[in-house]
Amino acid sequence: MNGRKFFFFDIDGTLTTPLTNDYPDSTREAIKELQDNGHFVAIATGRMQADAWEVAKALGICAAVSDGGNALTIHGELIYDEGLPLEDCIRTLSEIDSERFPFAVCPENKKMRVATSDLYLSRVKDRYYETVVDPSFDFRKVDTIHKIFVACTKDDLPEIPLHTLPHVWFRKDNMLIEPVHKERGIFEVMKRYHLTDEDVVVFGDGMNDRSMFRDEWFSIAMGNAKPQLKEKAKYITKRADDDGIYYACKKFGWI
Repeated sequence: MNGRKFFFFDIDGTLTTPLTNDYPDSTREAIKELQDNGHFVAIATGRMQADAWEVAKALGICAAVSDGGNALTIHGELIYDEGLPLEDCIRTLSEIDSERFPFAVCPENKKMRVATSDLYLSRVKDRYYETVVDPSFDFRKVDTIHKIFVACTKDDLPEIPLHTLPHVWFRKDNMLIEPVHKERGIFEVMKRYHLTDEDVVVFGDGMNDRSMFRDEWFSIAMGNAKPQLKEKAKYITKRADDDGIYYACKKFGWI
């Protein structure tokens, strides 16, 4: 597998360790050596663009496919940044039983979500995003919705009117409605750099990485990846907290 490659790394559980969310020194070294050797390194994450780009800058990475494929940044230039289908979001939020399944909405490109009451915070444990409680907030009047957090469990899923909207599980008690087509951003990079399928390498660990684990691309699952993702992978490396990225890059001669 010689020649210049274009790498796309998921963040959580791939670039970071599963439990501590640290970036291992070996991962930082692998990223540096990849770029020193002329390879293109990008993030491919479900995180919001503003969040993902901060990670990219901290790690010295030049590009980020973010918001599950709905945003792309290359060398600091925001190529595009779009929200979820707005009409579908409004339909879902209008029909959901907000007393049983309180929700919070991300209307801006920042780590902030808005809830109309304290119910959401009383039901969920995570504090990853700042949650603003604003009783006057009207989701029908916003221009963009990037993500929706819903306090529910998988057993509740039949009662959530998702319609066409994709979802992942942020926590066992917290569903996240967000884009899950990371491959969209990769295709845009391929078009801009006139790439072939053989040029693309993807790393991931979670179910929201499935769309970029395509047969035509070289996909690497972390040792801590979900079993379903490992089944789709071309190669399974060591765990993220056991130098998995460095190990795979060394094995295939990229560093």
